[in-house]
Amino acid sequence: MGKLGDMWKKATGEVEPAPPQAPPPPVADARPPRSMIFTSGNFSLGGTNDDQRRRLESFGLSHVGKVREGNEDHFVIASLQRSLEVRQTNLEDRAVLDPLCGPKAYLYAVADGVGGLDGGRLASGLTIRTIVEYMSETVGSYHAVAAGQEHAFLDPLNKAVQRAHEKLRSTFGISQGGPSTTLTIALVVWPQAYVVHVGDSRAYHVRSGTLKRLTRDQTMGAFLIDEYKMTEKQVEQQGFNNVLSSAVGAQDMTPAVSAMTLEQGDALVLCTDGLTKHVSERQIADVVKDAANAEAGCRQLVDLALEGGGRDNVTVVVANALKT
Repeated sequence: MGKLGDMWKKATGEVEPAPPQAPPPPVADARPPRSMIFTSGNFSLGGTNDDQRRRLESFGLSHVGKVREGNEDHFVIASLQRSLEVRQTNLEDRAVLDPLCGPKAYLYAVADGVGGLDGGRLASGLTIRTIVEYMSETVGSYHAVAAGQEHAFLDPLNKAVQRAHEKLRSTFGISQGGPSTTLTIALVVWPQAYVVHVGDSRAYHVRSGTLKRLTRDQTMGAFLIDEYKMTEKQVEQQGFNNVLSSAVGAQDMTPAVSAMTLEQGDALVLCTDGLTKHVSERQIADVVKDAANAEAGCRQLVDLALEGGGRDNVTVVVANALKT
């Protein structure tokens, strides 16, 4: 514990954060403690008057589960702000200033740490922190870029992941089996969504109750299914379904990227495998479609994971593109 604490101080310049408190007695239908919740409010996308009518409403929730003693998952919901805020003006057409005001993009990320002696928690936390720091440094470059210019958004995301990877390797060392983490990021620049993914945390797109997986699990199990036509049951029996073939901080790290166009009424879901171990994709689609809002959807999904056994930490982020 002391060695990992020293590594944290070296990487962040801060005192190593205290481990999470022991979870309360699990109750399947109980809401997670507020101390385990990070929420975002409703944000409107700046720009033209048409842009302003499009709103993203998002919420994130993380729970230790019923079995694990600590939570090794981390997540973040952030808005990437423009640098100018108009407080007053006597311009007759205030709308001409809209492109200079308000958030330019929205960042969603989840990470599931891997490693003993609290290493997984530190790895996922340091990774999320590094991603946020890098994106805040480069946010100025987005202001003059159209939403559809994929390289302008995917390149910074890839570089952010690479920086996080190098940070973990330099902090914890490059030995086989050192702390590492999964990472799934979605950057929304309306109407585009850009996804970068490492490991087996997932991103989903839901439209009119139909769910599409935006990521492919980077596990030995997925590789054996794709390349050697093994069945999911065979993979699970041999224990390959949870063996990562790629992770941030690990020897092998290969980010996968994708992009898509959102419509009003769509939803994005990011989650760690603590959700998908217990909740089917059909259930995820139904919950997101029927939930009153992002918070309700998150809470229902976490409750389902707990009811299914809660064998792992579970983290869910839901972002809804509200209809007008």
